[in-house]
Amino acid sequence: MTDDGTPALTVRVRTVPEAVVVAAAGDLDLATAPVLRTRARAALAGRPGALIVDLGAVTYCGSAGLQVIAELVASSSAAGLPLAVVADRRPVLRSLQVTRLDAAVALHPTVARARAWLRRRRTSGG
Repeated sequence: MTDDGTPALTVRVRTVPEAVVVAAAGDLDLATAPVLRTRARAALAGRPGALIVDLGAVTYCGSAGLQVIAELVASSSAAGLPLAVVADRRPVLRSLQVTRLDAAVALHPTVARARAWLRRRRTSGG
């Protein structure tokens, strides 16, 4: 939380040709994870072709944030939807590695790399 009581996380959703991108910035913790969960679920409800969760601007990722990522892995897998996670900061990468979530998602250092991965998947049929 910030000093004025607002969550220390912003989440923006945008559509690119390959996917819906849900981009979070700030601290992803118990107080802010519901914001990411709500926005990502709303994006999934629109039945996109793929989902990119951009954590590139996340400065801290606690267990509640990891739970949201695990939920998105399960939801996207059940829907047969490709899921890419963007992370390049050590605190986020380390959290994903320690919990082995890095093995459950296609992890990329940038949104551009995630988009390229999705294009390759589409052209290779897998």
